[in-house]
Amino acid sequence: MEVWEGKIKGYNQAGHYVGTYQAVVEKEGDLSYKMTVYFDRACTGRGEMNHKLKENPMYSSSLEVLKRSFRKGVSLQVKSKITWKRKSLNR
Repeated sequence: MEVWEGKIKGYNQAGHYVGTYQAVVEKEGDLSYKMTVYFDRACTGRGEMNHKLKENPMYSSSLEVLKRSFRKGVSLQVKSKITWKRKSLNR
């Protein structure tokens, strides 16, 4: 199974860190990919971590389309560079 993880750190207009957006893209079958988006807030002391942003994952036959939609879908004023890591999981 092929899995891609993308992360982008978010900053507010004052330049303070607000949290990290994470996308997990999994290959499903031979032709389709599924992307789930999470958000980790900056440490608030409440133990809130890895919240799904959408209940419905996005599907596409193109990995590049999902990567692009993640970049455009993040609602931050100031964005850092997205880092993508490929992981190969054997089941």
